Amino acid sequence: MLHLTPNVKASYRIILHKIKFLEWMITTSCDLACPGCDRFIDYNHAWTERYEDIETRMRALAGKLEPENLTLIGGEPLIHPRIYDIIKLVREVWPRTVIEVFSNGFLLEKRDKLLECLQECAPSKLSISIHSRQANFRLRIQENVNRYVFKNLDWEVIAPRTFRHGGVELDITDPVYDGWYDYRQVIDGKLKPWRDANPKASYEACGVPIFPIVYNGRIYKCPPISMLKTHCEKYGLMDDPDWQPYLQYSGYDILGDISPLVENIGCFHAICAMCPASPVLIPQQDAIIKTDRYEV
Repeated sequence: MLHLTPNVKASYRIILHKIKFLEWMITTSCDLACPGCDRFIDYNHAWTERYEDIETRMRALAGKLEPENLTLIGGEPLIHPRIYDIIKLVREVWPRTVIEVFSNGFLLEKRDKLLECLQECAPSKLSISIHSRQANFRLRIQENVNRYVFKNLDWEVIAPRTFRHGGVELDITDPVYDGWYDYRQVIDGKLKPWRDANPKASYEACGVPIFPIVYNGRIYKCPPISMLKTHCEKYGLMDDPDWQPYLQYSGYDILGDISPLVENIGCFHAICAMCPASPVLIPQQDAIIKTDRYEV
């Protein structure tokens, strides 16, 4: 009797996860030092991702993940020499995703074609965050927005400090007046994790609980944890026992299986305990301006 046995080959089903938000940190360099930055950028971290690496990683991740909104962030993303190419790349690999650029607005004069690029790649969004009460600082941002974004075009007001022109939305936030959650604490001059030991409460109080972030080829649950190892390495904190539980978390290689991370979006994690369980909304201190160091 003849038995027919099918030739079964091992196969792996690739799941396309759909998530609401994804941030992509393309540089840790910034022209400002904003006290309380949730990624410790004010501690002068300086790294910029090569465009070629961004392309490889985005194309690989696009086969596994589709965000409704992808934010290009830094540091200051306009420092990246190929910011226009990166915006166009996002549109190519994620045709339906809203592309957001999150900037402090100082370098708009150096990226005077940004609006046109965002229009070409709409739907898109430019988010400007103002980080000082100083009159000359605020005037410079206002002039940059008027000259390089508004450009005498007809912008529709859709909410307070939120505007739309065609497929581009402009959103302006003002943490020095609106308030700012400082998730960090400094003890004896060193950054330290909080000791509330209540990760669920810390997660529920968090302002970025559903914003996974890509940094240097890995995807992390949240912005603060993404830069922890980089910061600890630079400032000699790798052996600090207070940071040890959190340094064990290394995120996920975007070329590998990211399902565990996606499944944890919307849930607390042990690493959430590094942040306070009851953060206080306070006015953000004025940023230190370093703009002249960055001639892009």
